[in-house]
Amino acid sequence: MINMNLHDRKVLFVVLSIVAIVAFFTEITTAESLFTVESTKLMVYRDGLVNVKQTLIVNELDPDVTLSLVSSSNENVLVLDENQMAVDYEIIGSNLTVFTLGAERVFIEYDTISITKKEAEVWTLNFNNPYNLTVFLPQNSTVIYLSEMPTAIDTSGTGMTLSLHPGYWEISYIVPLVPQDELDGNGTVSDLIPVEYLIAAIVAITAFVLSVLVFVKRKKEPDIDKILKANPQLRKEDKDVIMFLAEKDGKAFEAEIRERFPDMPRTSLWRLVRRLERMEIVEVKRIGLENQVQLK
Repeated sequence: MINMNLHDRKVLFVVLSIVAIVAFFTEITTAESLFTVESTKLMVYRDGLVNVKQTLIVNELDPDVTLSLVSSSNENVLVLDENQMAVDYEIIGSNLTVFTLGAERVFIEYDTISITKKEAEVWTLNFNNPYNLTVFLPQNSTVIYLSEMPTAIDTSGTGMTLSLHPGYWEISYIVPLVPQDELDGNGTVSDLIPVEYLIAAIVAITAFVLSVLVFVKRKKEPDIDKILKANPQLRKEDKDVIMFLAEKDGKAFEAEIRERFPDMPRTSLWRLVRRLERMEIVEVKRIGLENQVQLK
């Protein structure tokens, strides 16, 4: 009878151990499947600024998700859901926690200058990448060092695109001081323009500038008083942005507005512009990689 009890205890111990192991790995799998990184893109600018954009697919029943950022020093953080509504978040170190309850897709955007550095003429992009991502290097840049071989390299056009797998990456590149379209077929600056052609070009440019000045003087300025009277519910910050747009001939990029109002959080400014757009006071146009806000 005693031997039977010992045997039963051993069997029970083995069963409980298996159950505990299965539960442990199930918990890990569940934690890892809280979200899926659909895409991660790094846009590297000539001055070393890196703009990061990520798209996540999340479970709308999960209260929050936490993911690693490519840098611990970030600014201009913006988190939106699939309806382009701002989502609350918090950042601790290089970890971003997004409170995603009710959202199915999350769009994350932020800027960082801490993963690039320059020595002499050589720029180096250095970061630890936990995702499959795409890096867009500045136009006409030349890669001189890669710590590993990218998944894919696209050199079509004037830019270079690198597809990277997860891991530590160090990418060194050179950005030419002279734009590529100013170089001849041999990669050198073209010969001097003959004097007669130069004089003719100066005359033509002068005539063009004078024509533009006449056109600008005749151009009707936005009727700010009419806009304010027609929308008495406008807030002070709304009026400030409208006045700034009027000073800029009725239109400005969102980056210019952020620079003009540095104390206004990026999310608040984004909501302000969308509110003015819904009121049909402004319209937003996508020009290149930036949004231009224009008074109607």
